[in-house]
Amino acid sequence: MQKKVVHPLLGEILYVKSAKNKTLRLTVTPAGCLRVSFPVLVSFSTAKRFVEENLEKILAFTGRVRAQQALMRQQTTPYTARELQQIRAKAREILPESLEKNAKRLNQTVKVRNMAGIAMHNPFSYNRLFIKNNRSNWGSCSSKRNINLNMHLVELPEELRDFVIIHELCHLVYPNHGEKFHALVNLSCGGKEKEYSRTLRKYSHLLKRNT
Repeated sequence: MQKKVVHPLLGEILYVKSAKNKTLRLTVTPAGCLRVSFPVLVSFSTAKRFVEENLEKILAFTGRVRAQQALMRQQTTPYTARELQQIRAKAREILPESLEKNAKRLNQTVKVRNMAGIAMHNPFSYNRLFIKNNRSNWGSCSSKRNINLNMHLVELPEELRDFVIIHELCHLVYPNHGEKFHALVNLSCGGKEKEYSRTLRKYSHLLKRNT
């Protein structure tokens, strides 16, 4: 059984009595409606009284949930043409310099040896940079030693942007994701590969917005 009421402070509330419920439970639907689920032995009046007696806490709870829902909707709303134009312009200004800076630093500080044990000269030197509006990855490296970077990298914190660039530069040495590759990435970013990888996943919504 269900009853829907409009509360002056909480807005729309859906009271749901169900045999599946063992306790009274509060949730907020994707539409922002407060849902109060309770066992069949609990009356509607008891459920309503519970809401009124805990109104302050419930207001705080629904406020937090609705704010999170609003943020998620904003994060997954496709970019406008103007937003994409601004991001692309910023990427063309920042990414070439960031890539050159990181390549120069790695060539100067990270020693890489070939199969014969001889130190390689400038192993992180790339051919060309392409800035793309990718929907599935932050960057890639081609067999022609071209680096492809997602223009949305400029929306990341600088340390994560550099981490992605370092990752792709290391593919110039190891075109795979084997142990040696990850060891090189970890060395090149100060031992923080796993930390940066975990943090980077928190920004996946930027790629989802680009669909």
